[in-house]
Amino acid sequence: METMTKLFGERLRELRVDADFGLRELARRIDKSPGYLSDVENGRVPPPSESLIIKIAQALQANQNELLILARKVDPELSDYVAGQPEAADFLRMAKEQNFQTNDWEKLSKMVTNAGLGKTKRVKE
Repeated sequence: METMTKLFGERLRELRVDADFGLRELARRIDKSPGYLSDVENGRVPPPSESLIIKIAQALQANQNELLILARKVDPELSDYVAGQPEAADFLRMAKEQNFQTNDWEKLSKMVTNAGLGKTKRVKE
């Protein structure tokens, strides 16, 4: 069983139980079968699509970003943004080629904030 699938399924089960939902109740809320949800929770099938993950997160009042990350999926809003901004796609390709690591992204985020790019406000020190 693939680790990503197992981690996603385990976390989904935790969130469902914490929300006090049975398989049938969550399945009804997201218009899927209880058997399918059981298969996801037990890692027998890969994590669902991005749109279904968002629907699940909403039903459970859970953090959709956490579930998307565990499933190694990208928020559709981000995909749409990158698709509409060729420069963003070019930048992400460059970051991949340069093998950006977590600390690189953290430095870049600080630089963007400090430079006041986009809708961010300059942080006063």
